[in-house]
Amino acid sequence: MAVTHSSRLKNSAGKKYYVSLDDTYGNSSYSVYSFSDNADFDNKTGTLIYTEPLRRMKKGSTDYLINDNATLIDEYGSIDFLDTVRSLVIKAILR
Repeated sequence: MAVTHSSRLKNSAGKKYYVSLDDTYGNSSYSVYSFSDNADFDNKTGTLIYTEPLRRMKKGSTDYLINDNATLIDEYGSIDFLDTVRSLVIKAILR
């Protein structure tokens, strides 16, 4: 398959982000990007918040995050934000 992107999403504080899902064999992961300018969403040039392998995705845990930006994760709502994104990813995969 290929890399797919979510629509524009917002957290409870109104901060915008999108999710990029890479479901290619052997590299299954998803990444979360923040953006403030809509051009960053359109061009997929947002700021990386974190990447997580799908195989190791576990609610509440941050052990397996890759290239994570702790400051941005805190700004977006920390563990609750991560768990919300994980739920969205699971729903997208199961469709």
